[in-house]
Amino acid sequence: MPTDSSNTSTPARPWPAAAEEPIMPGDPILFVTQYYRPELIGSGPFCADLAEWLAQHGRDVTALTGRPHYPRAEVFPGYEKGRGRETVNGVRVERLSSWIPKRRSAVFRILGEAAFLVHGLWALATGRTGRHGVVLSLCPSILSVALANIARRPGGLHIAVVHDIQSGLAAGLGLVGGRGLIKAMRWAERAALNRADLVVVLSQNMARQLRDIGVTTPIDVVPIWVDTASVQPMEPVEDGPLKILYSGNLGKKQGVGQLLDLAEELQVLRPDIEIILRGSGNQAQGLAGEIATRGLKNVTLADLLPPDRLVEGLSLGHIHLVPQDPEGAEFAVPSKVYNIMAVGRPFVTTARPGSPLAELEASSGAFLCVPPNDRRAFAAAVMKLADDRDLRARLGARGRSFVERHYAKPRVLGDFLARLDTLHAGR
Repeated sequence: MPTDSSNTSTPARPWPAAAEEPIMPGDPILFVTQYYRPELIGSGPFCADLAEWLAQHGRDVTALTGRPHYPRAEVFPGYEKGRGRETVNGVRVERLSSWIPKRRSAVFRILGEAAFLVHGLWALATGRTGRHGVVLSLCPSILSVALANIARRPGGLHIAVVHDIQSGLAAGLGLVGGRGLIKAMRWAERAALNRADLVVVLSQNMARQLRDIGVTTPIDVVPIWVDTASVQPMEPVEDGPLKILYSGNLGKKQGVGQLLDLAEELQVLRPDIEIILRGSGNQAQGLAGEIATRGLKNVTLADLLPPDRLVEGLSLGHIHLVPQDPEGAEFAVPSKVYNIMAVGRPFVTTARPGSPLAELEASSGAFLCVPPNDRRAFAAAVMKLADDRDLRARLGARGRSFVERHYAKPRVLGDFLARLDTLHAGR
C-alpha cells in the first residue's frame, strides 16, 4: 500500500506480490463493522467505500453492521426498527439490533460494543449470517474483530483494519478510571488481533503502538484514501469575512477545547475572522455552553452537511482547523485531513513532534503544525495564513498534489484488492 515518505522509521511488512489475475472473485466476503453509511463521519463512510469498491470489482460482499448512529447517542431516523436488511450499491447490508447507551463513558461504550458482539453471535448461530472464507473487520471495536475471528471458516482469511487503538485512547485521554480496565482492554486487543491473519493500520506510529502491547500478527500500513475524482478544489469565496472551519466529530480525542481558546485569542486580535464549528458529538453541548459563558461572538455552531455537499462544505472554509488531544494522537489519525487537502485548503493542526500529523506535515508541506494547548501559537498560525492569500494557495496546491500522488482511491483500493486476492490464494 502507498505510504508517505514520513513512514520510514519502521518499514511496513511488504505485501506478497499481486496476482496477475483476480483469485476466486466469487468467494463471498464478510465485512464486520459497527460503523457504516449513512454515518457521515468516522470510520463508517470508509467502511462503505471499501465494501462497495470490492462489490464493484466482482466480489460478493456482505456488511454485518449495526444501526447507524455515530456520533449521536441515538439511531438515525428511519432505522429504529426497520431496514434490518438492504442492498446498497451492490453490498448486502445486514444491520443488527443495537443498544446505544445514552450515558457517555468508556464502560458504557464497551457494553454497547458487547451488545453488538452478542447480536452478531446470534446471527451466526441462527444462520442469518454464515461463516465466510474471507472476513474483514474494523476496530473500533475490538469486539468486532473478535466476532470476525469466529465468523471466519477454518482455513479462511481474516484481515483486521484498525482505525483506533482503543486501549491507548482510553489511557491517554483518561477515559477510564482504573488501570485494571486498561489492562483488560490491552489483553482483548492482543487476543483478538493475534488471531487475525493480517492487521492493517493507518500509520507506522500505530503499528509501533500495537507491537508495544504485544500484537505479533503481521502488520501493514494502509492509508486512508480520497476519491480525488469527485473531491475537487473549489475557488474560495472572497466576499465577506474570512472563514475558519472545523468540521467533524466534536469529541474528547479531537481536543475541541483548544478551538474555544483560539476563538478567545482571535476575538481580541482579529475580530474580523469568522469561526465555524460544524459537527456533533459528546462535547457539543458543553461547547455551546462554553461559547455562551465566554461571550464568544466570533463562533458559529452548525450541523454536518450531507455527503453530496461534502466539497461545498469543505470549500466554505478558507482555513481549516484540526486540533487533537496530544495524549490520544498516537492511537488514531484524523481522516478528515486528506479530504481537506483534496479540496486545496490549508489547515492548522495541534501536534507534537514525531506524531502522525507532524510527520505528515514534514512530508507534504501542505499545512502548519503548532504545539498542543498553546493558544498563542495556534492563533499566530491562523493569522499568518489569514494575512497571506498566496501562502494559503501554495499550501492548498501542495496538499492537492500530495493526495493525488499518495492517497487517490483507485491506487489505494486497487492495490488492496489485488493483494487481498493474492493473500487469499496463498491460503
